[in-house]
Amino acid sequence: MSDVDSLETLHLAAAAYAEALRDGAGPAALGEHLGDIPVPMRLVLAAAILAAADKPVSIVSLCQVAGVSRGSAYNHHKVAMASIRENIPVLVRAQLAILGETPNAAELFDQVRERDETIRELRAELKTARRERNTALAYARDLHERLRPEFEEIARERQEKVRHLRPVSALRQDEE
Repeated sequence: MSDVDSLETLHLAAAAYAEALRDGAGPAALGEHLGDIPVPMRLVLAAAILAAADKPVSIVSLCQVAGVSRGSAYNHHKVAMASIRENIPVLVRAQLAILGETPNAAELFDQVRERDETIRELRAELKTARRERNTALAYARDLHERLRPEFEEIARERQEKVRHLRPVSALRQDEE
């Protein structure tokens, strides 16, 4: 389906839903009309709605607003979902900034996601540093254990060479 066909389908579904609402249909009719719109287009629309409504754009919320199954959407549109989730809120914020409005929750959600990524990277670095430290400590302990007999032997030799001196007054008393 081309982009023009997708837009035409979106337009027709929106018109059909608006007509159904005028005829007294309830909100349940929305799912029926959304079913005609291709899933990627529904995901883009959902991301734009969430970002404009100052809501966090997550995979769960995207699927919920788009009216699609998380599993099937993730299996069949994994790359599109990731791109939509990352890029559409930025585009919506930029367009809202032109109007002088920016949604706070979406920005906070992005900051939290960036913070979580930074924390994940720092934890990985910390784990690597601890592993390197433990390797260095193990090497030092092993080297100490290997060299201990030599150091003990050197200490014993020094001890044997040492002559214990007695005070001179003690020598005179021994002579008398």
